[in-house]
Amino acid sequence: MAAPDWMFDSTAAMLATVLPLFRRAPPVSDAAIYARTRRTLDRLAADTRAATRSATLAADLTTVVVGYREAAADLRSCIAGLERVIVATRSFAVLMPASSPTEKLRQQHELALLGFIEALSLAQIGECVARLDIASYDEARALRARLGRLLDVGIERASERGDVGTAMVMRSMLGALVRDLIERGRPLARLSRYDTALPLPAVVLAHELYQDAGRAGELMAENGQFDHPSFMPVSGRARTR
Repeated sequence: MAAPDWMFDSTAAMLATVLPLFRRAPPVSDAAIYARTRRTLDRLAADTRAATRSATLAADLTTVVVGYREAAADLRSCIAGLERVIVATRSFAVLMPASSPTEKLRQQHELALLGFIEALSLAQIGECVARLDIASYDEARALRARLGRLLDVGIERASERGDVGTAMVMRSMLGALVRDLIERGRPLARLSRYDTALPLPAVVLAHELYQDAGRAGELMAENGQFDHPSFMPVSGRARTR
């Protein structure tokens, strides 16, 4: 006997919340992958209730999440976008204990779907970090803390729903990411503060700090809240070498 429609209402609502987040794509490096990803995404989003019943839902979601990362030109923006997806999956919670076998089945379906999207997104964040050109020791340290929090919660949630295999994979991923970021961050420059009497053009400041005006873009990136290259902040951040 087919499951009643009401069993899929909340799952369809979850997809309706999560799927639009993948439309906020970072700058694209591969148009073909992006087009394939958007076709799959648009099909799922057009009828989320039908999507919850689809035999290919897991494969389609994998296409969307992996394609989101593979098509991205800006890995930092990609990490931020996948974090938004993870936060969205964690905003749903099963608040009441199941009162019937059907209700229990519905809750299991919801938790499995949310856990699947969360695990896929975490795996793609790991792929982004592995390919990321880390700019400084401070960025590597910040990434360790940021990803540590994401994975710690992911491990806890997987354990709570009895998904021991996923929890073990996440623990292994956390250890590998931490070791990798420590090794890659150790030889990199630290960030320090600089102070000037007046706002200077980025090229002038780069010449004063590094004797290399070509590093003006680096200073702009480290002080991203100021977007005019002729007027750098009088107090800001710069790499130590």
